[in-house]
Amino acid sequence: MMKWLYRVDMCLTAVERTTVALILLVAVTILVADVALRASVGVALAWAAELTRYGIVWLVLIGGAIGARSGAHISIDVLGALLPPKAAHRLAQIAALIAAGTTAMLTWYGWSLVSQMKRFGQTSASLEWPMWIIYLAIPIGCALMTLRFVQSALLLSEDVRRLNTAQSTA
Repeated sequence: MMKWLYRVDMCLTAVERTTVALILLVAVTILVADVALRASVGVALAWAAELTRYGIVWLVLIGGAIGARSGAHISIDVLGALLPPKAAHRLAQIAALIAAGTTAMLTWYGWSLVSQMKRFGQTSASLEWPMWIIYLAIPIGCALMTLRFVQSALLLSEDVRRLNTAQSTA
């Protein structure tokens, strides 16, 4: 099972990082073009700020999954530092599962919000895109974070098994 998990991890990591890099590249390119056009010919791209803002929303939520994978989310680890290694691993595993539960709940509510936005038929001001597409960042980003937190808990479980084996052979 772990081989399968590592393959999914590698593919998902590549997709997440590529998506975040592309969104960032597009946002920076649009902002630079907008500033250059304003400075050189006095023309502004009316949709540039809106597209960049929505891109950053997507970037932050997908970036949250990258942070969940690498353990970059804010955590309080004072208790873990005071506990023996085995207990500290268990605590980290429980924390990852609580975070997974929280992001799973956000995925559910985010999907409800997207469904509601789709029914309303609201569009964005400048781009005139359906707002449900922009709000789709919430359930997608939170679902990715849920997957990454569960993955982290499983990998921590594997670390605990290795730690137990090392302690029993010592």
